Amino acid sequence: MTTRLIAQFFDQRLQPTGLKNTQFTLLVVLRQHAPVSITRLAELLGMDRTTLTRNIRILKKDGLIEEQSADDARVRLLTLSEGGETLVTKATPYWRQAQTEFLKRFGDDRWHALKQELTDINYVVS
Repeated sequence: MTTRLIAQFFDQRLQPTGLKNTQFTLLVVLRQHAPVSITRLAELLGMDRTTLTRNIRILKKDGLIEEQSADDARVRLLTLSEGGETLVTKATPYWRQAQTEFLKRFGDDRWHALKQELTDINYVVS
């Protein structure tokens, strides 16, 4: 429930861009690592391939992601389109403002403690 509430908070702040928080994150990671395979992108995002593929399909349809062949015909490499670059640039200030607002409401000390707890949980379950 908490994850959904936080996602909704960021989704509302990104609404003027037409992006959901998950889409924005996917595009930012893609920008940082492109060209990248779907498998590698899924690893970077901590998502399963099926969920990622669904999101990629939407972003490709919207012209934000481009797909190209790799040396291995079974692998498709993803990059941001020019429109994707433009939208990430437009959306970044909205995301930063949302992050600032969230941290102001939640508090820096609590945020750092929560991040440590989540890191510890990841260690335990890995």
